[in-house]
Amino acid sequence: MKLSSYIKMNPISGQKGYGNMVVKVCGMTDIGKRRELNEDSFEIRGFENGTPLGVCILADGMGGHNAGEVASSMAAKAVADELCESFDEEDSKKIIKNMASAIDYANATVFEKSLSSREHAGMGTTLVAAYVKDASIRFANIGDSRAYVANNESICKITVDHSVVEEMVQRGAITREEARVHPDKNIITRALGTENYVDADFYDYSASAGETVVLCSDGLTETVSEEEIREIVTADEDVCEIVKKLIDKANENGGLDNITIVVIRFEKEEKSDDADR
Repeated sequence: MKLSSYIKMNPISGQKGYGNMVVKVCGMTDIGKRRELNEDSFEIRGFENGTPLGVCILADGMGGHNAGEVASSMAAKAVADELCESFDEEDSKKIIKNMASAIDYANATVFEKSLSSREHAGMGTTLVAAYVKDASIRFANIGDSRAYVANNESICKITVDHSVVEEMVQRGAITREEARVHPDKNIITRALGTENYVDADFYDYSASAGETVVLCSDGLTETVSEEEIREIVTADEDVCEIVKKLIDKANENGGLDNITIVVIRFEKEEKSDDADR
């Protein structure tokens, strides 16, 4: 299990301009039980001292040899680097535009790399991103890596998979449960870096205190149900313990693929006694 070298989980009070919300963020990746390589990557940027301003990127690569690892790492870093330049942007429409531009840049970077050598030919990656500013979250996704929002009562899948089985579910050909065990469940219909153009989907969400965002690769959702994810997420306040327990559960259930998870917990800022004086 590889722990992110960039964990933000030490909120402090008095962050000017960010209302009464603070965040705790943690990400980890694990090779799982069946794979020889870990082709997942993630990036966490911002969130200084619990400030609700930052970006999380998660990517699940594909390709021969280590090409999938190269694709996911390049894509996650490229998008994160680009979005860090726009943290001062206030216009929500421009934030989405900046996310689209960052993804286009990452796609071009990976695609050009795939054309540069035989060992990288055909490589690509999924991608799911969360751009947090105050209580507003802008999500983007390509492929079947997902974003969820969970609380004590429910769990909501924000993103829609770009996959063969998701299209079958949307047509009513199979049920959601049948999709989890379908032989074509790993076939995606969109990926970053496989062509010179990529089409991402974008979603807006307004978070409330007590809610938790979960970004994950399919190594989690292949083996752990959404209700199990919700139960683990809401049973602990320590975000790194949540991530560890989700990874442990996926491995207990077979560890069929690489498992990568980023958790973002939104909490109400607690005022100190000094602040009331």
